[in-house]
Amino acid sequence: MPFDIFPVDPETFFRVQRSGQPLVAYECKLQEVGCGMLVEGTTSAISAHLRGHGITGPETASTSCTWGGCSKTLKRGCMTRHILTHLGVKLRCSVCGVVKCRLDLLRAHVKSSEQCRFAFVDIVHGPEGHLLVPESLVIAHQV
Repeated sequence: MPFDIFPVDPETFFRVQRSGQPLVAYECKLQEVGCGMLVEGTTSAISAHLRGHGITGPETASTSCTWGGCSKTLKRGCMTRHILTHLGVKLRCSVCGVVKCRLDLLRAHVKSSEQCRFAFVDIVHGPEGHLLVPESLVIAHQV
């Protein structure tokens, strides 16, 4: 079976190779068309990728989202979480299955629910995610 080749953000590439575990990444769509690189759907990876696009400055500075044609104005510090909504990445309580779009909301749920107090976070990946597999797993499974 042939593999698709995508340009991968260097930080995301090194993270998947270092961890030895597959991860889900999403195509950058900043400025509507984006750079086309695949970026892991986490706040830290997206934040680093935004810096690579020159989106920096004070957390409270006003900025516009340009992801896939969006034009919402928000604080720069909220941009990473906002992009996760474009990607469709959500978080699910491992006990009751409630789904939240932000970690702070899921933490509040866990804290307020007696039955969920020992829950952990399940990531619900967005529909446009691509599975990145480390080279070590590909080589180990070649026939």
